[in-house]
Amino acid sequence: MSYLTATELSELVGCKPNQRRAMQTWLELNKWKFEIDKAGLPKVARSYHDRKMGIQEEPPKIKYAETPNLSAFA
Repeated sequence: MSYLTATELSELVGCKPNQRRAMQTWLELNKWKFEIDKAGLPKVARSYHDRKMGIQEEPPKIKYAETPNLSAFA
């Protein structure tokens, strides 16, 4: 899994790459999922970013079960 770099995250948020608290505040206010690494930098998965920004479409939801309901035949 790859994560956004500090520079990419700062461009998204609109702050400098070393403003970790500003990044975290923006992510919380905009309800983005993230984790904090041991250096205090918020980590956002690149695939999550792409979905949120509309770059990558969500996988299609399965309409039917993948396996048959055998209890219906009992």
